[in-house]
Parts: sequence; structure tokens; C-alpha cells
Amino acid sequence: MSRFDLVIFGATGFTGTYILERLITSPYYQDVSFAVAGRNESKVREVLRVVEKKTGRDLKEVKVILADVADIESLEKMAKRARVVINAVGPYTLYGEAVVRAAILNGASHLDISGEQTWIEKMEEKYSKLAEDAGVYVVSACGWDSIPADLGVKFLKNNFDGDLNHVETFVEMKSGSSGYSLNTGTYNSLLLGVKSFPFDLMKPKTDVSVVKGKITPKFRLPLSQIPGIPGPQSYAIPFMGSDKSIIDRSQIYEATQKSIKPCHVATYAKLSSRISAILIGAWLAVISILVHIPWTLRFLQNHPDLCSFNVFKKDGPSEEQIREASFVLWLFGYGYTKEKLGFEHQGEPTKMVLATCKGPDAGYVSTSGCILSAALVLLKDVDSLPERMLLLHVSCFISDTIFGAFIIPVIFLPYYCGYSMGVLNYFGIPMWIQIYFGITTSTS
Repeated sequence: MSRFDLVIFGATGFTGTYILERLITSPYYQDVSFAVAGRNESKVREVLRVVEKKTGRDLKEVKVILADVADIESLEKMAKRARVVINAVGPYTLYGEAVVRAAILNGASHLDISGEQTWIEKMEEKYSKLAEDAGVYVVSACGWDSIPADLGVKFLKNNFDGDLNHVETFVEMKSGSSGYSLNTGTYNSLLLGVKSFPFDLMKPKTDVSVVKGKITPKFRLPLSQIPGIPGPQSYAIPFMGSDKSIIDRSQIYEATQKSIKPCHVATYAKLSSRISAILIGAWLAVISILVHIPWTLRFLQNHPDLCSFNVFKKDGPSEEQIREASFVLWLFGYGYTKEKLGFEHQGEPTKMVLATCKGPDAGYVSTSGCILSAALVLLKDVDSLPERMLLLHVSCFISDTIFGAFIIPVIFLPYYCGYSMGVLNYFGIPMWIQIYFGITTSTS
């Protein structure tokens, strides 16, 4: 039986529907064969009818595959029909492992949009050798969380023109006049991610050959001001997603497999209001306690609108909210003008470079574009990929392919520029002094 290039598992979900819509409307996938999979045939066909009406594309001949995470045999049958399975069924902590295993055992590569760090680490620990023996790839965090951040750091390293020591990232989510809400699938993944984060997170493997610079990113207190970003004053809180974990794993891969010097990374969310930062921080603090109590966790899961103050809703964001939404990812790279291979620099960094990544709605539009771009690499340039089969993130293999040159500038649109701090630069104050005082005063 022939295989489809792609099978979208979870096409009836909020994100899965957007992946399907992006697939059929983008010119990059016109020659890609695909099928959609879900546990309820009538719901899957209803989604096909809705997307057909919205896009004007004829989807009547699209193959529907019945698959349910509770039915292992159905997952195996689905995997046997796919070269690449795009898994959009979360939370992955609850439903992901069975799909990963079925894909590997039946010769299909597996891509997902998980931001659940513990689950990602456990899949690597448990299935790396199995995937390698099967000759397939398992790549996690292929959505907005964490492709822009991971490739953004890669972009900085490639264009720093010196020795990049560490990177600080600040993500800014923007909404329009109609506001914004997230769907409950994202909410449930967040709850499970927070539940496992402090107590169950498996630390990335290290290697004696992985040596980073002695200077680490300055510790930023929650709600500290962010220097250097144009516009009104903004405030930082720790970013709760998987970006740092994924970037660290990519740094280890490059250091051990390519002898590329790794860098330190710190990740934050950028908020324009100190009050907003306080409220979000307080909400996360309360949630991080309640998720460990069985009955309060059930209450949180059963009442997402109430418990999130309507930030998360069963119906998710409206079409208007998604059209108006966007994001900006700021990546501040600190390092030294001259690269010293095999030597440690002394003193504070003397150079700073700023890169930004801008895109449309992060949760659904950017995420669907990201995972489809990753799938395209697996389909079109698999012969150029590294031999190790299970990889924690897409940048580990994109950098080895010609698609790396395509995806970074075209899909994510980051731009590279030099950075100065205005009047201090005019008076000839050395850059390392500007950087040092800019960082240290922000934590006070």
C-alpha cells in the first residue's frame, strides 16, 4: 500500500484545522500528497467541508483515516499510510507517546507542536535508539514554540562576526482591537507543563566537550525593565515555554556533532505594563500550586474560561482576532569582536547584536507554517539530514539542508542589524560599558 507524504492527525482540532488550511493554500505544497486523520469520521468530513468552503479548494477526494489514541491498531494503520505524521493531538503528556511509538514501529517520521518539556525529554530518552534503528525522524516543538527562537539563535551565531557568548530572548505578543483568546487545548497543555516543570523536568544531557563561555546572562528579576527595545518601557517575566530547553539541546548537538562553540541562553516574555506582568506572574504562581492538588486540577481543567479570566476559551480566538494578532521576538546577542577558538575570553562582552523575528498570529497561523516547513524539509531533502534519527528540534537538521537558507529569511523574516545605545555611542563610551550598565541596572 502506497504512503501519503503527510498525514495530519488531529485535523478536527483547532490547530489541526489551521495546518490543513495552510497546507492546501500554500504554493509550496501543491505536489505533496496528504490525508487527514481523526477518531470521528463525520467530524473530520465536516472540517473538510468547512475548509473547502473557506478556501474554495476541492477537498472531496481527500482520504480520511480513522485513528484514535486509545486504539493502538488504528494508530499503526495510520502510520503505515504516511511518510510523515504531523501530530496535532494534545496535550502530548496524555496522548502523545502512543502516536510516537506507532510512527516509529511502522516506518513514519513524526512531527509535533509540543511545548511540554518533560514529555519531549522523555520521548528522546525512551525512543532515540528505536527511531535510529527504524531510520525515521522524531522532531518535537515544531510550532511557534520553538522554531523562531531556536533558528533565531542559529541566525545570530551565523551572523555575529565574532564570538557569541550568550543570547537573551524576549517575546512580545500583540493583539488587535478585538482582543485575543486561546483555545482550551493550549490551556490544558499549559496546565500539564506547569505541573511537571519544577519537579519532573529532566535536565538536558551534557558532555565534557561542551564548554560555554565563563560569562553567563545576568540574572533578571521578574518585572525588571528591558533596556534596548524601541518604544515604551517594557517588563520581563520568565518565559514558561520550551524555548530554552530546545535551544540548549540544539547547542549541545552542534557542539558534539559539529564542534561549533555553544552559547548560553535566557528566555523571557515581554510585557508593556508592569500591572499586566504582576497579574500574569501572580496567576502563574497560583496555578503552579493548584495543579498539584488533584481536585483543584480537575476544577481548572473543567472551567478554563473562569479560571483564566477568559484568556482561554473552548471556541478559541475568532477569525478577526487571529487576523489582528502578531508577534515579535527580540534576540540580543552578546559576545566578543574576535573569535578565539579553544580559548576563553576575559571580562564582559564587548559587542552586542540585535536580531528580530516578526510574524503573524503565533498560536495558530505561525505554528501551522512552522510545522509544515519542517515537514517539507523531511520530504524534500531527507538525503542531506544527519544520521542520528531522533532529534529534539528542527534546527538540528534544517542547518544541514538547503532549506535552511530558505526557511530563515522567507518564512520567519528575521533581520540582522548592528546596535548602539544612542547618545552614549555619540560620546564614544565603549560598547562593553554600555552593555554592562544596561544589563546590571535592569535587574535593580
